[in-house]
Amino acid sequence: MRLIRKYAGKGLCGVVIAALLAGCQTVGTNDTASINFRIPRGSKLVLNREFTIPAGVAHVIFQQGEPGPAANEFEVNCRFEVRDLGPRVIQPDSLLITRWSSQREWVNEPSTLKYYKVFHLKSERQVDIMPMTCQIWSYPLIGRPVTIRQIQEALGGYFTFEFAGQGSSE
Repeated sequence: MRLIRKYAGKGLCGVVIAALLAGCQTVGTNDTASINFRIPRGSKLVLNREFTIPAGVAHVIFQQGEPGPAANEFEVNCRFEVRDLGPRVIQPDSLLITRWSSQREWVNEPSTLKYYKVFHLKSERQVDIMPMTCQIWSYPLIGRPVTIRQIQEALGGYFTFEFAGQGSSE
């Protein structure tokens, strides 16, 4: 305590607090295969080719590069959704990622967790696009958050990420 009083007026306390807080920061990376990759503000999800949402539903699930009605939940899949029921053709477009989050929740406690990312997308031409969710179910001891590279593989050639300041993803 005496040491703190001695150096409090000299800024050492501020330096120590800053160092402690810096230790709590998550390290970012440009590696899309890392769970620490952060999507830069202003990034886009580019729809490269059209696909159809079938009659009576408002979504398509992408897995292993192909759209379909359902998915194997234990493999990475992405649910692209619109507000109104199909049939509907989704046209090529550039979708601004306005915000995103990475989360997890129990599907069947204590045996199955869902790891997922939610992308809030904005289109000037197709205004009824809802947030896209990309997920995988896994077991708690071996599960990991979904990476952007895994998401790109699930979306295949239909979509490409364009990261602000970095160009498109592979």
